[in-house]
Amino acid sequence: MLSLPAAQLISIFISCFLYGIYIVTLGMTGRTLLTLPNGQWRTRSEINWIVVVVCFALFVNPTLDIILAMILIMEAFVSYTGPGGPIQVFLHGSAWQTVAKTFCVGMQMVMGDAILIWRCWLIWHSTSKFIAVFPALCCIADFILHVRLLDLLNKETQALVTAAEIEPWGKAFWILDICTNTMTTTLIVLRIWMVERRNMKFRAPADATAHHYPATTLGRAMRNIVESGMIYTAASILGCALYTTQNTIGFPASAIVIHSVGITFNLIIIRSRSAKQPQEHNLGTSIQFSSNPPIACNVTRVVTNSKTESFALSYMHKAAELGPAVSV
Repeated sequence: MLSLPAAQLISIFISCFLYGIYIVTLGMTGRTLLTLPNGQWRTRSEINWIVVVVCFALFVNPTLDIILAMILIMEAFVSYTGPGGPIQVFLHGSAWQTVAKTFCVGMQMVMGDAILIWRCWLIWHSTSKFIAVFPALCCIADFILHVRLLDLLNKETQALVTAAEIEPWGKAFWILDICTNTMTTTLIVLRIWMVERRNMKFRAPADATAHHYPATTLGRAMRNIVESGMIYTAASILGCALYTTQNTIGFPASAIVIHSVGITFNLIIIRSRSAKQPQEHNLGTSIQFSSNPPIACNVTRVVTNSKTESFALSYMHKAAELGPAVSV
């Protein structure tokens, strides 16, 4: 087990490293949300302002967490000259820096769950408007547990967030967060899978013998959500396990959790645009007839922007040789 000052130093290092990754993905997300695929700026009506506001909130929270961590580190290793050394600063549970940092970590997790619940409601509301009610109640209960945890921490003069009075509330918060995240992600993937399975009945397989179907937009979206959800769920399980065992490595784990929320949110948006592959389609058909008999017919079919295929049909006879027209 690491000492508390060492765990705090490792935590700030991991936070800065993951924050850099988050900023890079945030820039790519901003480009996706604010510009069209051709590079032009979107108009106000074309921008999804709900997603933009969520991106801003997810940016403010981890930024504030790093600022508070730097203030706490500076106070412990530079400003504090009293007895006990830096560990006394970190043990001051009711200090405003400690309470604010704990608030940032918990709120980031609650916001992450709220975003998943909103996505779940969006794809299910046409079929079942109440399917997201239970996850929403779990998210509200998780927020109440977080507020209770902050209230108890604010009363602790010399204690950590893993103190005996606070630990049961902290365990309940972590476990309920993991359950909410897993349940909501499963509902989202289930809905996409149901639609994809229904559409597959009307899709011809790429290989008739092996019944191999080509990759689709819904299939890529389902894989995107599963992979991103696994990142956040794995980080939450790690944080819950270390918090339950009262291990000081839980502080670096909480740094991983707070940044994994924003990174996974950005990855879903980024990959949703990059997954849109140009599909083969017919752009037009041109038919040319020669003026002299026998009449030759050439059909040109444009497959893609860069590839053209031409097909020559059999010669046609004169209309007089075919006989009179017949009306049906």
